Amino acid sequence: APPPPMGISPPPAPPSARPPRRYAVVCASNVNRSMSAHASLLAASFPPSSVASFGTSGSVKLPGPAADRPQIFPFGTPYVAMLEKLGREDEKRYRANGVLGMLERNEGVKRAPERFQE
Repeated sequence: APPPPMGISPPPAPPSARPPRRYAVVCASNVNRSMSAHASLLAASFPPSSVASFGTSGSVKLPGPAADRPQIFPFGTPYVAMLEKLGREDEKRYRANGVLGMLERNEGVKRAPERFQE
């Protein structure tokens, strides 16, 4: 079909012809807030293919042994690898501060944090 004349918009596509909606949730490291929202959307029966989550910083930063010594991982590091490393280093600390529980939740949602810009 020829394009519509200038200034006239084509009629909206019928609902069945519209592409499915997709949702993206974002936070700095794709570990805490964005993954909580991602898990909540999946729990609310959003189709898994319609939900994605991302981080925006240069790396994944988690609380470390001191405020000035965070645990830093590159994006793409599997959540299970983070869990294993932190559990080996100080399971009691990372269990008490909630980091291991958060990573366990994330592992059930997707394999690894993703950077939005990539």
